Amino acid sequence: MRQSCPFFLLAALLLPAQAAPVAHQPSRAFERFVRAEMAARKIPGLSIGYAQDGITWAKGYGFADLENNVRAHADSSYRLASVTKPMTAVGILRLVEQGKVDLDAEVQTYVPYFPRKPYPVTVRQLLGHLGGINAYVNPRLEQHFKEHKDTRQSLAVFQDFDLVAEPGTRYRYTSYGYNLLGAVIEGASGQTYSEYMQGAIWGPLGMSATRLDDPLALIPRRVRGYQLEGRRLAHSEFVDISSRFSAGGTRSSVSDMLRFGQGITQGRLLSAASLTLMGTSMVTKAGNLTGYGMGWETRPLDGKYVISHDGIQPETSTHLFVFPSRRLSIAVAANLQRVELTDFASRLFENVTGEAWQLAPYIRQPSLRPLYQTMQGLYNEGRSHVEAGRPPLVDDTAEIDSAFAAPAPSVSQLRLAGSVMAQALADSGKNLERYSNIGAIGFCKDYIELYRRNPAIPQGQRFSPTFEQAVSALHADWSRASRTARPWLEGAPAIAKLGRQMQAFRGTQAYPDYTVQLREIALRLLGRDENGTAMQAAQLALDYYGDTDAALSLYGAVAILGGRADPGRRALQAALSSTPSGGASPAALNSLAYAVAAQGGDAIPLLVAAVELHPGDANLRDTLGEFYARIGARDRALLAYRQALQLNPNYPNAGAAKELVRELSSAK
Repeated sequence: MRQSCPFFLLAALLLPAQAAPVAHQPSRAFERFVRAEMAARKIPGLSIGYAQDGITWAKGYGFADLENNVRAHADSSYRLASVTKPMTAVGILRLVEQGKVDLDAEVQTYVPYFPRKPYPVTVRQLLGHLGGINAYVNPRLEQHFKEHKDTRQSLAVFQDFDLVAEPGTRYRYTSYGYNLLGAVIEGASGQTYSEYMQGAIWGPLGMSATRLDDPLALIPRRVRGYQLEGRRLAHSEFVDISSRFSAGGTRSSVSDMLRFGQGITQGRLLSAASLTLMGTSMVTKAGNLTGYGMGWETRPLDGKYVISHDGIQPETSTHLFVFPSRRLSIAVAANLQRVELTDFASRLFENVTGEAWQLAPYIRQPSLRPLYQTMQGLYNEGRSHVEAGRPPLVDDTAEIDSAFAAPAPSVSQLRLAGSVMAQALADSGKNLERYSNIGAIGFCKDYIELYRRNPAIPQGQRFSPTFEQAVSALHADWSRASRTARPWLEGAPAIAKLGRQMQAFRGTQAYPDYTVQLREIALRLLGRDENGTAMQAAQLALDYYGDTDAALSLYGAVAILGGRADPGRRALQAALSSTPSGGASPAALNSLAYAVAAQGGDAIPLLVAAVELHPGDANLRDTLGEFYARIGARDRALLAYRQALQLNPNYPNAGAAKELVRELSSAK
């Protein structure tokens, strides 16, 4: 049995470590949040920091090594996981600028030993996960290699896999595609991946802590990785990650992650044209945006232009956010695998900038919701386009007028009309960053007021009376409610306090949606067997957001996990009827089961209900089999795996399931 650390010991040890020299110290409230949140999530060690305009702050909290009482620091060395991918993408684009790589060349131009497929696969497609390269086919094998692999051996793992689709037609996130890009770097540069990255990127930016991971090497400040087994911490399984070398095989520090982010924002690595390529979403052949550029996720964050990437693998969780127009980078890393770190980054962003990370209005009147979605789309797409410093999309007045008049605008129309609005507001003297705290409703209201004062704005770039009335109807309530501070909930007193505060929302048309926060605290309470208090959180969501899929699915899941199966199933069914692809969908319930387990709760009742709700879904039964196996219920696990294979012999984890069926059968 692997050794584990009792949670009470971890909580006692979670004190901040010595910080690196800083120019700006976040507030004490932020420090309290980090420590309390780490304790709640059982995170042993975490490092976090930001860099902006020559100011850098970074700090470690908790422990890099629990057994030896080694504290975490700003320069602690974490596995980067998929935060390696933006670095690999920068490496490719530097070779493009040097004329050594053609983005539209077939990959065999640089990696001649990689087998040809029925369709050509280009470097550009690989950068955007559009190359048709598959991901893990047998995760039980491919995610648990113990032996060290070189480039040829790493590619041999997947080189004979069939393409999942014709390149360019389907977005399929895959580390294997980025391994292939690492081989492209080697073929084009004549160096090993490590040598090239050290000479072209890591060295020039002073990233002295960044290197390929090596289990045998003596790596300064290497953290020890942990996982949760139920409610107890244990060491992570040893996995040699050399097979993911250019996709997730590096090790680095938060300080170095910030150096990389600042190298991007300061233009020290690439030309402006290449930076634009990196930060622009790719498009499938059918014209659908993927939300991923070249090495970065590119979806706007509530109107803010941001590029980001996270990383999750054994021993680690990481996230890097870069806000180019603010010249701001935020990095966070933890030595607990599979933990979501966005909340830490968002709190630091708010502390540093004074801007809200993301506003989430609830619109009470159903007839106003489609109009609000248009407002949000105009704001999100338009403001981020202008904030990115991109030129106007078109000069055609008729096309712009058409975008404003569209009753159900497409994403491209939202971007076109929204960018016209954002540019007009910026030209009138409005600071676009101010809209972070008033959101889409305030953005649209200010534009309406602008064109009412300015007759030079064409009639075709104005809204209908119906849209104007919707903005007016929502603005008065939202302008008051949006001043409410984002809650951080922990325990029954906080839930009761929030409930009293939310009473002011009754009868109003627009107010903050706290379903996400209520969901998080409910899961934590279930993990501590505080089912009654968890139900209070779910009931609060139902009381104020009860006609939404998110509130219904939250209430349904918490009721089932708290022993109230019948009302829980009814709520899940209502959520599914409302939004088939929402919180009661097979994928969402499957993810929720893992989230419950990560908090130390028993997710099996939820999976049983999910299987009843979706009897034809093989993956849910596979997960049920996995969870039964965890508690030693071998016969039930075997039955669940067999049912999954009977439903679909070729579902993604079918290969591993067949092996497990053989093992479980032979053990009887």
